[in-house]
Order: sequence, then structure tokens, then C-alpha cells
Amino acid sequence: MPHASHRLDLLILPSQLDQALDVAAVAGLFKAWGVDGQGRTADNRAVVLGGCKRIWLDQPGRVILYGNQSGGFRVSCPKNGSNIAREFSVAHRRWKAGAPRSLNCPGCGERHGLEACAFHPAAAFSDWAVVFGDVGDTALMPRAIAQVKRALGETQLIMRRP
Repeated sequence: MPHASHRLDLLILPSQLDQALDVAAVAGLFKAWGVDGQGRTADNRAVVLGGCKRIWLDQPGRVILYGNQSGGFRVSCPKNGSNIAREFSVAHRRWKAGAPRSLNCPGCGERHGLEACAFHPAAAFSDWAVVFGDVGDTALMPRAIAQVKRALGETQLIMRRP
């Protein structure tokens, strides 16, 4: 069993699974925030409340599930809220092995895309994320939020305890 981690990462993900990554826009954000080649900034507290150790763009080369790793998350049916964590886990493993990214929901009897499921705490599928590693708090500063919205459009924040 994995040990609980003291580290907390904050991730910016697209609000829609098919939202394309604008690499130039991320580079512009990093320049505005003073992020160097090692992912460090002179004043990362101007970006993340409480600061962070490092900022980077994660591009795994495929769609993955970004979410809490230590302790996991609960999964609910998007229609009736019933617990479908076990079925999600099986469907997720099958998807990673090449099956469709969906499940037959025992809660409502319908078929749902895995990305449509409700996660608690939040999780999301994406092929990219802007990662703030080892944050001191769980929020971006207001100016950084506005910069992200201008550069990337609608996004969502996900917390991850690795």
C-alpha cells in the first residue's frame, strides 16, 4: 500500500477532452511568470498562493487520467450519482489495454464515456497539463487565473497528491 504523501500538485487541464494544446500560449505564460528551463521562478508566490517548487508542461503523448494518486478518488454515475468506482476501475484498465473509453453503468443501465463520470475529488482525462509541483496552497493567484484564461481559454484545476 502506498504511503500518504505530503506533496500536493495543482494541475491546469483543458475543460474539454478534445481541447487542443497551444504550446506557444503556455510558453507565453511561462515567460510572463519567469519560469526558467528547470521549471523554477524567482517569485512563484505571484503565481500560486503559497508558492510551489516547480512549474512544467506535462505532455504524455496520449490521453491519460489526471487525478489524485495517493488515496485515489470516488467515482459516481453521471446520471444518478450511484457509486461505480469498481466498474470504473475495471473499465479504465481495459481502456488502457485498448478497449473503448467507456463503461456499462450498473447504476443507471446506460453506457457512459469514462470522462463523463463524476470524480470526488476532481479528476479528468487529458493529453496535457500545466503542473505546479509541490504547492503551498490550492489556488492560483487572481492575476495568474486571468492570464491562464486569456492564454488557454476555459480550463479546470485538479489537485493531485502523488
